[in-house]
Amino acid sequence: MTAPRPQSKLNDVYDFLISFEGIINPNNIRFTRWLRDAQALRQSSPAEGFLMEALVYRAQGRLDKAVEYAEKAYRLDKAVARNDYATLLSDAGRFKEAVILALTNLQEDNFNAHALSRLIVDSSMTLDKDALLQGLSLFKDPNDQSKDLVQLGSSKLKLLDEKISTLELASVTIDTFVRVSSIAAIASNSYYLGNSRVSMTIQNNEVGTCVILTEKLKNVDMDDCFAIHDKYIDDLIDSDLSFKDYKRIVYNFLPLEDEALADSDIRSQQGILV
Repeated sequence: MTAPRPQSKLNDVYDFLISFEGIINPNNIRFTRWLRDAQALRQSSPAEGFLMEALVYRAQGRLDKAVEYAEKAYRLDKAVARNDYATLLSDAGRFKEAVILALTNLQEDNFNAHALSRLIVDSSMTLDKDALLQGLSLFKDPNDQSKDLVQLGSSKLKLLDEKISTLELASVTIDTFVRVSSIAAIASNSYYLGNSRVSMTIQNNEVGTCVILTEKLKNVDMDDCFAIHDKYIDDLIDSDLSFKDYKRIVYNFLPLEDEALADSDIRSQQGILV
């Protein structure tokens, strides 16, 4: 029996990222094996090797390393890494860069449904209507295979207006919303892998009118959510945002219990391509 080729291990990493939902175990022994396989793969296919290493780092919650190695892969071979690089930028809370890359990917390939899907998610985090409009105009779907995706993008435009109006009611700037969402994504994705649902509501309390953002995660308990929230608070305090900036935004992490994920509010790690 021959040993598996390194390329087959890349598919194993993809399968894991797509199927796993829950709290990350960065010391999982398979990650050590996969990192060795990725380094071996670099000998025959440098771009795929760097990409595989990036994806393993994502599986470990090492977001900065994931982006670093995805960028190496992208520089070597855009076609191999462009879609996963955009996803990993988003996972690391770098939503604006992810939007720019998704638009670049659509400019280079008008039929790239993954790029449009990525743009729909990340423009919702940056509240960038212009980018989403541009992406929808760039995307070509001659056989209506992505009709539902295009319709989702169009419906997102209306939701962006609602989100912006909600922020205005609470006197929260778009820039502050994006920064807070980025810090929350880093906290969440450092511990968690999988889809989540983010909802926005508005509430009046002793501070005044506040925006309440609630992210619900699958296969986690309240202790997991507390750990994520602690990192979020620490990173928020250490950021260059002042309390005056973020005092009107409350971000909560909660378990998602036996609920279907709503299309309109999904922050997704899916979109990594097999």
